[in-house]
Amino acid sequence: MKKSIRRLAVDILDQVHLSKDFAGNLLDECLDFNNLSGTADGRLLTHIVYGVLRLRGHLDWILIKLCHGNWKKTDENIKNILRTGLFQLKFSDRLPAFAVVDEAVKIARVINPAKSGLVNAVLRNYLRHSDRINFPSREEKPAEFIAAFYSHPLWLTKIWLSLFGLLNTEALCAANNEMPPLTVRVNTLKISPDELREKLKHAGFDPAPTSFSSDGLLLHSSPSPIQKTDFFQKGFLRIQDEASQLISYLVCPKSRESFLDVCSGTGGKTTHLAAILKNTGKILALDYDLNKLEELEKDATRLGITIIKTRQADLTERLPESLTEKFDYVLIDAPCSGSGTLRRNPEIKWRIQAADLAEIAKIQNTILHNAAFAVRKGGHLIYCTCSLLPRENENVINSFLRFNPDFSVCPPPPFISPRLIDSGGFFRTFPPWHNMDGFFAAVLKRK
Repeated sequence: MKKSIRRLAVDILDQVHLSKDFAGNLLDECLDFNNLSGTADGRLLTHIVYGVLRLRGHLDWILIKLCHGNWKKTDENIKNILRTGLFQLKFSDRLPAFAVVDEAVKIARVINPAKSGLVNAVLRNYLRHSDRINFPSREEKPAEFIAAFYSHPLWLTKIWLSLFGLLNTEALCAANNEMPPLTVRVNTLKISPDELREKLKHAGFDPAPTSFSSDGLLLHSSPSPIQKTDFFQKGFLRIQDEASQLISYLVCPKSRESFLDVCSGTGGKTTHLAAILKNTGKILALDYDLNKLEELEKDATRLGITIIKTRQADLTERLPESLTEKFDYVLIDAPCSGSGTLRRNPEIKWRIQAADLAEIAKIQNTILHNAAFAVRKGGHLIYCTCSLLPRENENVINSFLRFNPDFSVCPPPPFISPRLIDSGGFFRTFPPWHNMDGFFAAVLKRK
């Protein structure tokens, strides 16, 4: 029997909880398997899954008030049935309320029959008493209010309040609950931004240049998934947030120089560096994950890039002697909490814990110290994260500089907008101000 869109949404949310995979990957697989890509049902499925993930804290605050049992011990699949039901009742008017409740009860009868009565009672209780549910006071308990109303972990809202103040924290959390822009990077090895923009217009897309990256395009509307088009298949573009694109400009590559990209992943920044270099010179990309390196190689082929060599390496270990002091530029896209990408990957909010930050920072420090050995004298070391937390950013850099006096912070290249550089000379982007992911980067020079 064919599953309903709401049932598919619950299944994906269950998988996000169990597998720790990203929702985007699971959604893509589900859309392809069920032939839903580019359809109204596919858009509805995406709307429900991401809506629940973004607003889970808000939904749970309400459900805890309505559910008389122990919410923490409630089965995750029942929680997700209730979350999808409540999300539709409160934030979507695509179905009448009685139909939403009826559908949720039907799903519960299949997945967990003993709890179908609970699902029915809780959702109907919301319809009867929604006006009685209050959130914490914004004035008296700002952290608790933002955590519950804007759906973020309490520990994170407390940190952000101390860093950014009330208004900016509210703006950040509100921005994290919005759909992020679909941003692509034009592959200038094959086509210019202006040429691709015109081609996309003729194909029914609504492209506009990004504000800071000369290679970026924002797709305000898309008649079909961009990765299903000839533009993608022919290697004219890569999906990549504008902040991520700007990291390659921080490297400021020139063809006569040598480049090492550690923690390269699937190669968003690596392939951009190659494009800026016009596919001349050499780039060595390192990562511990062989699957990611294979994806990088495939994407490099799609984009027409031949100068990237890949090698498996564990950057928590000392680099081999053959790489010591061999590179003019070393780029570290460090593993991090991902706190700057919550609007794009909202599931991160419910996975990362405050206690995890110490271990993450330890790994970042280790990688930074090990990668520094690859920088030749007079060379540059670029460290970046997609995090908004000082513990992963300037704290890591300041700790490194204390033990490595032959390195110092140097100004980013002049074509990086001064609006993105703070008083310490660090590169920072802030989602509600710049309409891109939250990134941090430091450019260090070896004396």
